[in-house]
Amino acid sequence: MGYPHEAVMRISIVNPRIPVFQRGYAFRKTRLWQPLSTAIVASWLRDQGGWEVQFLDAHVHDMSTAEAVAAVRDFDPDVLYYSSERTDAWELPIPDTAYIEEFFTELAALDVKPRWVLLEGPHGSIFPDDMMAKLPAVDACLRGETEPVSFAALGDLARGGDLRNVNSVTWRGDDGSVTNNPDEPNPIQYADFPSAAWDLLPMERYRDAAAPDTPFAMLETSRGCPMPCGYCYKQMFGDRQSKREPSQVLDEVQEVVEKYGVRRIMFQDQIFTLDRRHTTDVCEGLIERGLAPRIEWRCQTRLNGMKNELLKLMREAGCVEIYTGLETGSETIQKEISKLTLEEFLQYRRYGESIGLKISPNMILGLPGETEETAMESVRFYHHLGIPMSPNVNITYPMTRYYGDAVEKGELAGTSWGEVVDAAGLVGTHMDKTTIDRVRAKANRLNRLLRWKKKLWAAIGLEYGRGAADKLLALKGNTVAHRVSA
Repeated sequence: MGYPHEAVMRISIVNPRIPVFQRGYAFRKTRLWQPLSTAIVASWLRDQGGWEVQFLDAHVHDMSTAEAVAAVRDFDPDVLYYSSERTDAWELPIPDTAYIEEFFTELAALDVKPRWVLLEGPHGSIFPDDMMAKLPAVDACLRGETEPVSFAALGDLARGGDLRNVNSVTWRGDDGSVTNNPDEPNPIQYADFPSAAWDLLPMERYRDAAAPDTPFAMLETSRGCPMPCGYCYKQMFGDRQSKREPSQVLDEVQEVVEKYGVRRIMFQDQIFTLDRRHTTDVCEGLIERGLAPRIEWRCQTRLNGMKNELLKLMREAGCVEIYTGLETGSETIQKEISKLTLEEFLQYRRYGESIGLKISPNMILGLPGETEETAMESVRFYHHLGIPMSPNVNITYPMTRYYGDAVEKGELAGTSWGEVVDAAGLVGTHMDKTTIDRVRAKANRLNRLLRWKKKLWAAIGLEYGRGAADKLLALKGNTVAHRVSA
């Protein structure tokens, strides 16, 4: 049932153009993936009635800040709803606010003054007081998981409220003072969200960089992660998993496949296989509905304790690649972060190759305890698997366990994004900038060598790195990590 309005309210939902961020050792890429969370909010608004929605994905349209602000001005909304980060990067957002500040500076320059200006996303959730100080045009920050707080806040505005009594909201009073309302203790669960308003999105523009000519969609079957990793900012989605019903997931897959021609899907769950029964139901449904042969899909998950039977079912259901948070090729660092052992990972990768399922390890250099030796162990380990070292250097995100440890030890003051960027790769490690530069130079040389190896192998019809897991597992004597680094 919708909320009564005296008149239709106009809302501009803005997903800004987010530039690739690289400063010092801090690097974050951006993707042309659907802004799922704001598309769900748009769908909810239409279900309520009484709202006219402008959905502006400036990122996928490659709009400049000035163009995006001009589009908002021309629409003349009652509410400007600005998202500081896309759903796929909630846990590791851009560690900077320059592009956000640029948008609101341009907004002021064009004298655009909606009745309400709302900011949602991890930046306002991490440092709400700082964001309110930097952005005087913003009336409120909506903290935490986007949809529940947005439903509550926008519903309150529709009823003529002023957000003073809405949980998980930081609001600005008439006198300029800023108040942080308490967090919502019982947010709406994911199964109770509507499906995204796909028709408001320019679906033909979304692509996965690895297959730019294949129609693509990002979906989720669940949110939430109970695992104790120290480097992910988890407050956007919390420790508890909240799941879509398998039938909801299957309906969404069917919709994007049949209406929009999608053939490549990324399930962006933090841990896709946390609930094995749920995963099984989704996979069996993809097979039963005849969707499995029509799509290739990928997911990210934690492989600890995974049964080969489930991996096989996932492959039969259309899964072609699993990203997993191995993060390091050093047994020493692996013990510190409580992930798979290298041997366990290699066993999964070997089995995946046997059924046509790629098991791809993520990688982070500069985790706590890192030395030049352990960093090079990682670089060489990934090189043997045919994977070049990426520029991902650990960024110690606010409100993570590693961040708390760093503040306690005096390595960080705990007050700004600037220090987080400057300290990337250095917090809790035994490396300085000279050491990191040396590691990166060595890695770049190996990356160039790897490109040649791949070309040579391809020329004779082979894939460099295929079978490497089997070979590494066959090594006798010392640990895999030690033998690889020798």
